[in-house]
Amino acid sequence: MQYVQDSFDAGSVVAAWLTPGTLGQFEPVLRRLLAGKQLFVKQPDGTYRPRGSELGLPRYFDFADLQAPALRDSA
Repeated sequence: MQYVQDSFDAGSVVAAWLTPGTLGQFEPVLRRLLAGKQLFVKQPDGTYRPRGSELGLPRYFDFADLQAPALRDSA
């Protein structure tokens, strides 16, 4: 497994998948909504939230929860 360091700035838009372990912590309905490649926005506190998310998630995600993160131009 290759370790990738979080070097993104707050406000960066990152394309990634949630790791299987993180995804498995959610109920089946949320799992289906959060599965697949998504855009995440890095928050000032260092966590990531799904872009445009109105799901009312109980928490945002740590960098370690993201699989294959890559910087994405904000659109």
